[in-house]
Amino acid sequence: MLMTYGKIRRFSWRALWKMALSGMTAVRNIAIVMLLVGALTALWRACGTVAFIVNAASGALTPELFLPAVFVLCAAVSVLTGTSIGTAATMGVICMGVGAAIGVDEAICGGTILAGAYFGDRCSPVSTSAMLVAEITGTNLHENIRGMIKSGWKAALAALAIYGILGYVTGTVPSDVNPSDASLAVGADNITKLLQQHYDLGIVTLLPAVAILVLAALRFNVKMTMAVSIAMSFAICIWQQQMTAAETVKTAFLGFDAPAEISMMNGGGVFGMVKMIVVVAISLTYAGLFKGMGILDKMNRFASRIANRLPPCGFASLTAVASSALSCNQTLAIVLTNEISGNVIPDKKERAMAIENTAVVIAPLVPWTVASLIPLGTIGAPTASILFACYLYLLPISNIVSEMRSRKKFGAVI
Repeated sequence: MLMTYGKIRRFSWRALWKMALSGMTAVRNIAIVMLLVGALTALWRACGTVAFIVNAASGALTPELFLPAVFVLCAAVSVLTGTSIGTAATMGVICMGVGAAIGVDEAICGGTILAGAYFGDRCSPVSTSAMLVAEITGTNLHENIRGMIKSGWKAALAALAIYGILGYVTGTVPSDVNPSDASLAVGADNITKLLQQHYDLGIVTLLPAVAILVLAALRFNVKMTMAVSIAMSFAICIWQQQMTAAETVKTAFLGFDAPAEISMMNGGGVFGMVKMIVVVAISLTYAGLFKGMGILDKMNRFASRIANRLPPCGFASLTAVASSALSCNQTLAIVLTNEISGNVIPDKKERAMAIENTAVVIAPLVPWTVASLIPLGTIGAPTASILFACYLYLLPISNIVSEMRSRKKFGAVI
């Protein structure tokens, strides 16, 4: 479509392809990282890392503190795995099932899961969106994560408080349901039993996740960090889960194919990331075409008219809403927000934080984006769940308020 517009504007095919390819300079590094993530997530599923986390966490789903527990557990799983969709398919499925059994409104439960899932999608050291933001802004991932924690903790605590109040006000357990039998009714206990039957869930299975957190905290190179975790997972698959080396290699490339009873563990794999890499590559070609055909200049001129009236996060929020609504895609929303905000927020670290606090979490709030449809579809939650994804609203709002206060203080000093 953009190519056709370019031809109407009398650009040659050669010029258009050159523009498109110019936007793909960051693809190589992102592709390598994504392929490593594919192998990592498949082997984590195969070696029992994800199963151990889900098995241990499901016991915390008590009726009294159900919604806060769901948010914390989904956030924890997403930080460890770096994937919102993977979190929804594992911890999210269990939370949704237990919630249905104890009478929690499915929209509220779905929104809580969505918010928790994107908590880690934003700030996990193995999150592809976090890596994409670091790559296209030319910033350091570890420094970005520290900035995300600093700019996001207030929103996270506020969301946790809201979920606690929601759970208290709405009442989690109806009078005709016995809380002690609720989890059994939905099969949460059965799920943990099935996981224990199919995996040897020794503490050693948690080591690949611990390695990610420790090496990330020590600021090791992202690729090296993932390579270490992959090697550990590979060894655990063979010695702990009794897989052959050939089966383990096949799993790393094709993804984990779990037995039907625990099909929630399916997924991952190097080849499974190819589609995501293609999406990122296409998104980056759009940026190149926008820039080469002068569309970006027009956007920037329009942006400069309203930029002075808004704090950086406020401007990025408007850009992210428009980009998400038009592209239906979190990746393209991130890329476009970066390109359009380039002149308005010239400092690359500040721009990276603005994108992380807006485009990454605003995309799942648009009902027709992939970022919203797939996680909610996976857990069987209604579209109305978006209304209760409190953290995703509070994060940009809290940062906009913080920037406005800083402006007022700066103005008062002047």
